[in-house]
Amino acid sequence: MSGPLSGVRVLDFGLLTAGANTSAMLADLGADVIKIESGAYLDPFRVVGKMDNDDGWWNRSPPFRFTNRNKRGLALNLKDPEGQRVIRELARHCDVVVENFRRGVLDRASLGYAALKECNPRLVFAAISSQGDTGPERMNVSFGSTLDATSGIASITGYDREEPRISGMDVNYPDQIVSLFATGIVITAVMEARRSGRGCFLDFSQREVASFTLGEEILAAAADPAHRLVPRDNGEAGVAQQDAYRCADRRWVAVTLESADPSLAAFCAGRDSGTAVADLIARGIAAAPCNDGTDLLADGALAGATLVRDEKGALVKGLPYRLDGRGITIERAAPELGQHTDEVLRELLGYGDAELAKLKESGVTSTTPTIGEV
Repeated sequence: MSGPLSGVRVLDFGLLTAGANTSAMLADLGADVIKIESGAYLDPFRVVGKMDNDDGWWNRSPPFRFTNRNKRGLALNLKDPEGQRVIRELARHCDVVVENFRRGVLDRASLGYAALKECNPRLVFAAISSQGDTGPERMNVSFGSTLDATSGIASITGYDREEPRISGMDVNYPDQIVSLFATGIVITAVMEARRSGRGCFLDFSQREVASFTLGEEILAAAADPAHRLVPRDNGEAGVAQQDAYRCADRRWVAVTLESADPSLAAFCAGRDSGTAVADLIARGIAAAPCNDGTDLLADGALAGATLVRDEKGALVKGLPYRLDGRGITIERAAPELGQHTDEVLRELLGYGDAELAKLKESGVTSTTPTIGEV
């Protein structure tokens, strides 16, 4: 891989979005990311995004492709002592571990921070979890919906007097934002580890990161105990008029006004969305179309940022930033299950045919699921 993180190697236990998207962004920046799965425990995105039941279905999931591009795939059974031994050997050759298992899972396999730190004192260990590594709720199972709720986000989304709204599986907002935060801090920690020779344990709570984005609302509650986080439609305190208005072509436009205009709804209803937006902008009014996924896909200005194609021609998510005006390059499509196991073990650990055959025969390595529908 090429890029600013070329020379950084990541041992990736990341699953779904929170962990796997963190390591995907590191891979996009040039890190050598080695994704760890096993036939007995697939990344759930291989199943959630299953497109058919034909042979090899586990290698065709679009959500898996999104969050695992530019990685190498290694399948090792982490419940097998031999699989655990191989991971400890690999850790000696890595700079970073990314994981978002439930707390204690890797510790029970002797693969937590304490164990891997003994193998490699310079290791940066990024633990991403719903509630963090400490506290009474550290063992709770969470999803994007429950994190929307517990962080406070759901309390202010939706219409006035409506029930709280969650971002849902298609967005999973807390998962998305924690991966952005985590990527930056991991890079910083690697820089420090290379300077000092000492790694560190990074504890990321998705709930706390999501609550961080509501800082102003939390401060308002601190200043006024009567302040409540409630859905407030599209309006904003201190803004004269702000809402979305339906146009003649049945598309919506978002408008913010410095002074109220009761005729705005009728103005938009009498024009198509493009004309309405152009007329409002010409009057110095902030206005924009409410785009959906199809609209964004057709927007050439977003090519390579919102979406980009991998080497197989499949669409995957892009990056929300550019380096020197350049977007990311997909140098390697998301790996098939265990696709690079032999390659990685030969390259990093010097394994030969006999060792690799023994691992296969004992079921430590695999290229097909060993549980569920195959």
